[in-house]
Amino acid sequence: MTKDIISLINRKFKELEQNLIYLKQVSYGISKENIKEDIIKYWGIERGIQICIEIVLDIANIIISYSDCHRPSSYRETILSLSELGVIPNSFAKELAKMVGFRNILVHDYVKEDEDIIVDILSNRLEDFIKYMNYINNWIKENYDK
Repeated sequence: MTKDIISLINRKFKELEQNLIYLKQVSYGISKENIKEDIIKYWGIERGIQICIEIVLDIANIIISYSDCHRPSSYRETILSLSELGVIPNSFAKELAKMVGFRNILVHDYVKEDEDIIVDILSNRLEDFIKYMNYINNWIKENYDK
């Protein structure tokens, strides 16, 4: 992995961090009961979550493209492949894969939106993005900062 690739991953991290800041700011006081009171805010939250998940996938695809790993055929497999490469723990990969599945609902099947899931992500899962960045950083340091 070249310094250019690591730099690209770091740019993706900055984009992810900025989106997490926005989501954290709008998440205060959000509940299932009031999340759709301001539909524009709700759409922004949905879009913010979608972008965060897509950045996770972008970073995963960058790492996979520079490894000997097989090319995943789905977004879920993309995340699970990181576990196979030793980048993230398997249990964490399975949790992230659920979020990737929710991204597919946001993008393709908006009728099935589930406010419970959105509120759960805002309340309990934003830290998973930070964990993801930490796992990636640790993996890079262990494998490429020698």
